[in-house]
Formats: sequence, C-alpha cells, structure tokens
Amino acid sequence: MKLPWLAVLMLNLSVHPMAALRAEPSPAFATLVPLIGQWNVGPEGGATAFIQRFVWGPKEAYVWVQVVLVLASGDERLHFEGPILWNGATKRYDYLFAVEPGSLAQERGEMYATEGGEIVRDVVLTAADGTTSRFRQTFHPMDDGRFVTTLMRQTADGWVPTFPGSERLIMMRRPS
Repeated sequence: MKLPWLAVLMLNLSVHPMAALRAEPSPAFATLVPLIGQWNVGPEGGATAFIQRFVWGPKEAYVWVQVVLVLASGDERLHFEGPILWNGATKRYDYLFAVEPGSLAQERGEMYATEGGEIVRDVVLTAADGTTSRFRQTFHPMDDGRFVTTLMRQTADGWVPTFPGSERLIMMRRPS
C-alpha cells in the first residue's frame, strides 16, 4: 500500500526530531548547520520570549523549524512551524511555515547568508484573507556560540522592530 505524501510527512515528524541529527550534513546546508538545535530566545539577561528549534529532516533533505512562544504564565504556544529546503536554482533556501496553526496564515520566503556571515530570513506573511506584509529575521553569530537575532517588519517608513526589543534578541542553546 502506498501512503499519501502527507501521511509520510506526518510519520516522519512523529519520530523524535533530534534523532535525525547527523554529524556530516550536505554541503548545501552548510550555512544552516550553526543554527541546528534548540534555542532560548529573549533579551540579554531577560526571560525567554520564545523557543526556536532547527532540526534535520530525514537524510537531511530539509530543516524543520518550529517557534514556540513562552507566555507570561509559563505556558508554551506554537507560533509557527514548517520546512526549509535547498533551492539549487537560486542557491538559497526556500521555506513555508504554517503560522498560528488554524489561522490559515503562512510565512514563505528565502534564507541566505551574507558575505559578513549573517543569516537572513526574508518573510512574506500572508493572512487568511490574502493580505500580505513583509518581515525579516537576521541571525548574527557571536564569538561565544550564541546568536544575536533581530525580528523586524517593513513599514512605509522602513524597517522597525516587530515588537519592543526585537531589534536585539539573544539566542542561547537550550540544555540537552
């Protein structure tokens, strides 16, 4: 019996995602290797605002991303998740994330590395009614293995923080 593609994807995701980590990723994914793992993200010295996970899919065919918001109550709520895939034609990564599952919103776009070593995630957010807005997340490596990440949205006046303090958030690896 041949399983439909969605059933195959769901079966793959039912395996603990960290079990898919391998020591030697495909050269195409070299840019994303430093992000692989689980990260607490928040203001320097402050509480974790969200958890960001980057895990390998089977045979490193893609990277699965998940962002979970940490609410003031300590509860966690899935914000978005989906795959990042290598695009051989553009030599960049394409992604499609389901945002706030059930909302019918999506994020899609590209990820790429700059010459300075920063990783950029360009975002087009499409709401269920078809309206769109643009966002950008950057990942700047720090010498100690952490990253500075920014979350910005585009307005008529240029790029502004998505929320107060989102122009400088620190990503710190979560304990295993």
